[in-house]
Amino acid sequence: MGKLKPFMLERNFLILMIGVFINGLGSGIYLVAGMLLVLNLSGSVFYSGLAMFAISSAGVLSFLIAPLANYAKYKNGLVYSNLIKAIILLTLPLLHFTIGLNVWYVITLLFITALFTQYTYPIESTILPLIVGEDNVIEANSYLQTVREAMDIVFIAGAGIIITFIGTVSAISIFAVCLLLVSLLYTFLNFKQPDISKDKSKSIGAVTNVYFMDLKAGFNYIRNSLVPKMIFSIVFINIAMVIMTTNLPAFSLMKGNGIEAVYGFYLASLSLGIMIGTIVSPKLKHIDFGKLIITAYIGTGIVWIGAATLPLIASLILFCIGAISIGITNILVFSAIQKQVETAYIGRVITLITSAAALGMPLGSLIGGLLGETFAPELSIFICGISMVIFSIFWLCSPVLRKLPGIDRAKLFNNGEAKGVI
Repeated sequence: MGKLKPFMLERNFLILMIGVFINGLGSGIYLVAGMLLVLNLSGSVFYSGLAMFAISSAGVLSFLIAPLANYAKYKNGLVYSNLIKAIILLTLPLLHFTIGLNVWYVITLLFITALFTQYTYPIESTILPLIVGEDNVIEANSYLQTVREAMDIVFIAGAGIIITFIGTVSAISIFAVCLLLVSLLYTFLNFKQPDISKDKSKSIGAVTNVYFMDLKAGFNYIRNSLVPKMIFSIVFINIAMVIMTTNLPAFSLMKGNGIEAVYGFYLASLSLGIMIGTIVSPKLKHIDFGKLIITAYIGTGIVWIGAATLPLIASLILFCIGAISIGITNILVFSAIQKQVETAYIGRVITLITSAAALGMPLGSLIGGLLGETFAPELSIFICGISMVIFSIFWLCSPVLRKLPGIDRAKLFNNGEAKGVI
């Protein structure tokens, strides 16, 4: 058994790890309960598409939210944003047991909650290198993501069964309580925040000007990087992914002969695949990144086409195998960003990339909802598999992307381009 890395015993990293663990207790149930609640209230796959549209729209807006993270202490941002999310979610059981719930209110609530997530995610990404050091970023990300996915596997898989006994609204309440605990836990964080000075003027015009300067700094940082060359293919693949996930509840009910728990099994299968990719990603960082992506996503496309057409058990296994490439890509790309980007820009760069990547997701949600209403749900899974193969072909045809070296050697950013803008 290998020795524990020193950063794993660091106080702040342990707090962050426990926070991720507690969050995972409820987030898996929340993911299943939220989509099933919309489906139950509306009785329509199209409304599931609208719910996914709302959540993905929050992702598109994340580049506008990212600069706000630098206007408060990172610790305070984590504490209060999780607290507010918990309070918002607790309005669901309150309304449910009093005047009743409306599907539009639920969709709006999912959107607002997703907006707060766009605020906390870049903060977590920013503080990790400060806590563990740049040399340990890939390993630390791998450990954190492994905990996330492991919790998702357990609680998403059991979510359908739990919801059967306590209902969707009570299940969402569990997540709200977990957020309250996470908010309390993060009050014990204690790390040195970099000095990011801001204009303290009370003039609204001055504050607005600084905000847009920060926003521009993030754009300048990635403008001459490899990121713009990658964005088109990522947007394309995200459209396909959302078309698939929008129809996954209906697809699961079809494969499971109407058993709601099967939806949880498919989401758990997805999480298991991502977790496997997360675990193996540190071992793959020396492989040429371009070749790794091309090979992995061609494999994903083939097995997901199989998942769309084969019986339940085989479909679940192939669905899991196809998700491994997602876990590998997430860890390697975001770890490279955290290592190569200056601390003051990490949050903005990550959210600009995720915002750009999410541009097609609202469109994919609407397309997925319409496809689900018109055709059999397995068509959407099949389309996603074909799209993965097309994605790989695009990378294969691009000399720059095809020839990318191992992620530790790939220079994604021209550091210094944005200096002086902050």
